[in-house]
Amino acid sequence: MSLDVSFMFGGISSEYDGSISSLTHIISSYLALPPAERPFSLKQMYHVSRDDSLVRTFPFHSDFTISELQTYISDTSILPGRALLDSFDVIRSRNEYVVNLLPGQFGEDGGVQTLAALFGLKGTFGDPQVASLTMNKFAMSSFVSSLFPTETMKAPKTTLLKPIYLESAMQHAKSLRGPIVVKPNSLGSSLHTAVFDNFLPNEADIYALVDKIFKFDSTALLQEFVPGDDYSCGCIVTSTELIVLPVVKIETENGFFGYYEKQLRHLSNKKIVDKEDEISVRLKHVTRTIASAIDIYSIARFDFRVTNTSDIYFLECNCIPGLAIDSIFTKMLTHHEMTVIDLIQLVASGSNSFIRKPHSME
Repeated sequence: MSLDVSFMFGGISSEYDGSISSLTHIISSYLALPPAERPFSLKQMYHVSRDDSLVRTFPFHSDFTISELQTYISDTSILPGRALLDSFDVIRSRNEYVVNLLPGQFGEDGGVQTLAALFGLKGTFGDPQVASLTMNKFAMSSFVSSLFPTETMKAPKTTLLKPIYLESAMQHAKSLRGPIVVKPNSLGSSLHTAVFDNFLPNEADIYALVDKIFKFDSTALLQEFVPGDDYSCGCIVTSTELIVLPVVKIETENGFFGYYEKQLRHLSNKKIVDKEDEISVRLKHVTRTIASAIDIYSIARFDFRVTNTSDIYFLECNCIPGLAIDSIFTKMLTHHEMTVIDLIQLVASGSNSFIRKPHSME
């Protein structure tokens, strides 16, 4: 029986462009395969427009091209749009398996996952509670810290900033010495994230950045800057196994993998760490432990900082990592001798879909 797969992409978050890049790479890779070698049938593409939040559906066909994809994405007047709930109802009637490529707010934070669970959709949406946890950097860091002794894994000292308690939290943060990172608690792509050499000389700029963050996120983080290098390790979860992918080290000129370093390819160098390397072995171990402790239903990527004394600090989890041709996760897949098409075939055929448990009324 043919495996039918559809994609939901775009979205209303700051990571919209990353979603488009992921789908473009997937479709390009799919088209490059002879039809007889395609491991699944591509059915529908559901584009969630960032302009009006409506969903526009266009089907795959034998003569489909990347140019056609780009036309559909750029011109929302070509197709009528549906509300997301109406689209979910249509997806349910088609009994499709949907790969969720909606990163960031609403697509990755439990919003879409909750609706998918209520509609009983099949796909990579996963558990709404897990999505909410992993998207909340402060909560996820606290959870991960509870899994390990400090000699195995640490977390940067962090102050949670809320508008109602901002002044008292800022007073506490003034005791921090050395570089600090200010960032949103739940936004992706390091948007509105900056490093400051110290708190007191930069107090006005820090307040201004926090005020900007509060326009898009309910909480912000003021965090100690951990000197060292950025590392990332991904995993694939099926119903029978947890595959830990090769570790990637991210090198940047200023030692910080921030917004511009993520957007501009030439500002960072991503390289695979030898599997026998001590840091690689340790990061794979902690990745397996974290992924086993939460119900990941398809893929995830975990980001770390490692100091020059080999202390490992957990930074965050990304449950919808980018699958663009130059993404960190794609690099991991390549060195695991797997393509994005192999990944989707494995996940769609071998992973469980989240099924909402019935509520007890006793």
